[in-house]
Amino acid sequence: MNLAVKKIELINWLTRQDKKVIEQIDELRKSTVEATYHSRRSEELNEKLDKSESNIKEGKTQYHAEVESYFKSKFKK
Repeated sequence: MNLAVKKIELINWLTRQDKKVIEQIDELRKSTVEATYHSRRSEELNEKLDKSESNIKEGKTQYHAEVESYFKSKFKK
């Protein structure tokens, strides 16, 4: 059986499943995607992303308009 046929069979099977099964499959998909993504990030990028997430949780953020205004004032021609 080729991959295309397996995909179609899986889609057909999914259409007959209840919400709980779909949610479980979706969680599996998300964790797989996340695991793959995290394994590809460099250590430096990991540190930067962790710091950014920490800043967001601590409320250390700026509105886009404020950042834009700041840079416009610094680089006026």
